[in-house]
Amino acid sequence: MNDFQFDLRAYLNSFLDVERTALNAQLLEELLAGIEKEVQCMQDFLNALVNTNIWQSWYIEPNPYKAMIVAVGSEIDRLAAVNTEPAFHSKRHMMDVCLMLSCLLVREAAQESQQFSQAWTTTSTEKWQLLLAASAHDLGHPGLINGSPYELEQQSLDLLKALLMGSSKDSILSQETLESISPWILATDHGQYKALLERLDNKSPEHVDCLAMLLVEADLASSVLPLRGQLLAGRLSDEWAKPYPEKSIALRNQVGYLSFLTSLQFVSPQAACAGIPQILNNSLTQIRIQLS
Repeated sequence: MNDFQFDLRAYLNSFLDVERTALNAQLLEELLAGIEKEVQCMQDFLNALVNTNIWQSWYIEPNPYKAMIVAVGSEIDRLAAVNTEPAFHSKRHMMDVCLMLSCLLVREAAQESQQFSQAWTTTSTEKWQLLLAASAHDLGHPGLINGSPYELEQQSLDLLKALLMGSSKDSILSQETLESISPWILATDHGQYKALLERLDNKSPEHVDCLAMLLVEADLASSVLPLRGQLLAGRLSDEWAKPYPEKSIALRNQVGYLSFLTSLQFVSPQAACAGIPQILNNSLTQIRIQLS
């Protein structure tokens, strides 16, 4: 008989310790693999995450976002129970994104002596709103590719709006929250990635674009890890196998995965402090060696 009980919140507290030095690929691989192995319920995962020491340290009063985030988790579980989840865009992916966002924000908290520019600095309220956006950015994802700009991202926002308006007693707050996070969620349309990078490539980037990029980087970060990245590429290939067989075959090929990685840049100071650009460079080097 196995008496082992996985303490999710303790596990997250240990990993999201602001005193921890900069992350490395092995630590991130272990974190994400451990969560995937032990946690199946999105609501449980998000409930544990919002009650970790680091998220509790970003105290705001009142905090309506905790209830919103946990409600999103419950809706993700409900949708997964009635529909077969896509191979990639599943609750496992949404856990990854919430964890990677948390890691980026922890690195910001650890750099108090090295102040980020105002454009890249997040308030406690913005941190909670970013976590809500991370949890909901692929809500109801059908496993397809956008037929028009923002198509799937807008569908997720529509589902989130229905959820928040249906469960909240404060419709004005719900609407204001949606207005704040909508540009960030829309920015996760990969077709808009290059344009977002171009807008950020100046000395005075817009704060809304910086916050959008934090969500986008959280969305992409686990895909650059040397082991998990290739696992996720395989899952996305499986997801595309029926609707987009040519894209599926191309992605499963190492050359296709290399092409995807070479298109990525991690430009936030949070990502730099977390060591994500170096992890990406190391993964690129490994693949190029394998292909040579």
